[in-house]
Amino acid sequence: MLNNCAKPRLTFPKVLSYYNEYKSYLSMAGMECSAQSVSGVIAAACSGNVSQVKEAEQAIAFLESQPGFFPILAEMAIAPDIPMTFKRMAAICLKNGVTKFWRTTAPNSITSPDKERVKKALLCSFREPSKEVFSQLLEVAAKVSRYDFPKAWPQCLPCILEVVTSGQDRGHQLRALTLMYKVIKTLSTKRLSGDKKAFREVTEHMFSIIGSFWESSLRQFHSTSDVTYLECSLISLKLLRVMLTYGFEDITTPLAAACLKAVIQVSEQELGHRVALPPPGGDGAETTSVSVVRSTYDKYLVVLIKTFINVQEKFPDEFGEYLLPVLRLAHATGFTHPAVLETRLVARSLHLLSGIMLSDAYDVFKLNNRGGNVSDKTIHLNEIRNAFFTEDRVTAMGNTCISAFLKLSPIELQNWTQSPEEFAYEETRHVSLFSLKASAEHLLLNLTATFPEILCPYIVKLIRECGAHNRGDLDTVLLIDSIYSVTVICSYDMFDYIDIDTWFGCLIEELKQDGPYCLILRRRILEVIGRWVTIKLSQDKHPQVYQICILYMDPSQDIVVRLTAATTLKAAVSDFAFYPAAFNDYLEPALQRLYLLLKEVSECESMVKILEVIIAIIEGCGKHVSSFRYYNTCKFIM
Repeated sequence: MLNNCAKPRLTFPKVLSYYNEYKSYLSMAGMECSAQSVSGVIAAACSGNVSQVKEAEQAIAFLESQPGFFPILAEMAIAPDIPMTFKRMAAICLKNGVTKFWRTTAPNSITSPDKERVKKALLCSFREPSKEVFSQLLEVAAKVSRYDFPKAWPQCLPCILEVVTSGQDRGHQLRALTLMYKVIKTLSTKRLSGDKKAFREVTEHMFSIIGSFWESSLRQFHSTSDVTYLECSLISLKLLRVMLTYGFEDITTPLAAACLKAVIQVSEQELGHRVALPPPGGDGAETTSVSVVRSTYDKYLVVLIKTFINVQEKFPDEFGEYLLPVLRLAHATGFTHPAVLETRLVARSLHLLSGIMLSDAYDVFKLNNRGGNVSDKTIHLNEIRNAFFTEDRVTAMGNTCISAFLKLSPIELQNWTQSPEEFAYEETRHVSLFSLKASAEHLLLNLTATFPEILCPYIVKLIRECGAHNRGDLDTVLLIDSIYSVTVICSYDMFDYIDIDTWFGCLIEELKQDGPYCLILRRRILEVIGRWVTIKLSQDKHPQVYQICILYMDPSQDIVVRLTAATTLKAAVSDFAFYPAAFNDYLEPALQRLYLLLKEVSECESMVKILEVIIAIIEGCGKHVSSFRYYNTCKFIM
């Protein structure tokens, strides 16, 4: 089958000699494409001349409807002696054309003979050494497989698998694995029942072969130290992850169960190997080699953790059999070795711990509250989970999240100084759960909700100890900032543990303090007040909140502090118990400072945030907002 791959017919000298032929071709409607015409069009499209590029675009638009155009593009993309720029352009045009014309119902759809030629070229794409061209061909192969596999392209996966198992060329083997992963991942996203059944059949035939290749590649890496074997094992593991998640209806089958046990065992071993690697730094060829291995290892461990995340989310009940070793692995990755591992890997581990804690399959209390049936297995898994999360371990995890993961980083502080509005926006917007800080916040929230009797008193103790800390030391200020941020994240769970009225007086006094790092705490204290004003703060203290917000929206304050004060004011006036009459004396100065702030900011997100505060004031105050006050406010600004 491999011998039938499309042979390249074009050479660079021929492409250049055909440069001018594409112009006359524009008027040749109805004629079949030739390699000469297509080569000339591609050459013109890659030129730096604007007029030639526009003419080439017109020519491509015409050629797309002509038989033979897309096979020639596919053959150009894999030809070894054509310039890389031309090959990349051909691959991009092929990708766009497949998107528009591959479906049989599309206008001017690609003919069946042309489709067969394109498929043969795609099955030879693993020979393409250029990553740029190969990445485009991967997209094409994924689109074609989504439309045609398995009925119209049954030889796709067997042909690729033949290259993978042959082992003749490791470069070809690695790219063939990448091609297979792209196709398998695309097929796994199809949701019709027939497509799901077809994917389960593919998994049944290929799973054991890919699993054996994964294990053998990893063994060869450890025996030869050739990182190519580790890369092959990495892509094989990605394939196993997709097939485990979407290719099985039940992971208790012997094949899936054996694979999961092997993944757990490999995870423990490879985590130890990764921790043993020397830290980054130094020069020389040896350091470069170690750096590549370290980077690949981090990717490898991330995929291992993602495998557990996906399987746990898809099969929470069956995953209970592996609960304890996975908990130990995630804890070791996130809390035992976080300093030597990549932050993305640590974030994934925290996300895995959060997913296990949130799952109803291991929580008897949640099932009882929802009226669900509590089986003996659920009780057993609940006992395993609770036995793992001991008081000492929960306290240590919470302390690590607060003291290490939630602290402002030097990059964030630099961003505050250089782009304050961007910093303020990034701190408040919804971020990916796979960033380290977001994952730590999510885990800490779940820990506090699940074990409030352990963590809440500990957090209160940390808050009390903050009074004795030195505000002149940056590390200390960052730690206090992190501790205060926990009261914002876990405010509802700490409702019964914090006397906010008493603490409010301390926060007001701390706001008045000056120092080299006072802005960090000032912003956080305003955020804490904005959170608790709608939860528990006494009504008689709300006027003080209004005064504070107006004071720290003054133009002399830092722009981040002013934006935070505006957000706090919005929370105060949006409170269910807000009394417009009590805000009457603060209405005009608040609007004046908000309008001044609106004039000073330059980012759209900041403007929207300020306008939302103004709208909240208008809606909250109603008839108390008079046109006279608006006139005076606008006159004051102008």
